[in-house]
Amino acid sequence: MAIAWVLRNGRITSALIGASRSSQIVDCVAALENDTFTAEELAEIDVYAKEADINLWASSAERD
Repeated sequence: MAIAWVLRNGRITSALIGASRSSQIVDCVAALENDTFTAEELAEIDVYAKEADINLWASSAERD
């Protein structure tokens, strides 16, 4: 979900992944199959995508 969330924005062209097994790479690539989120899903993600009570992702969530 995190990879799909990062790549849903057309301005982001890549995401770094850490994989120690080939199955993890397969899982990461599978994230590309579902890169759309509803407004409700983005709102729920924003609940947790905070650092020091600053919503770093608010502006990107509002654009979608």
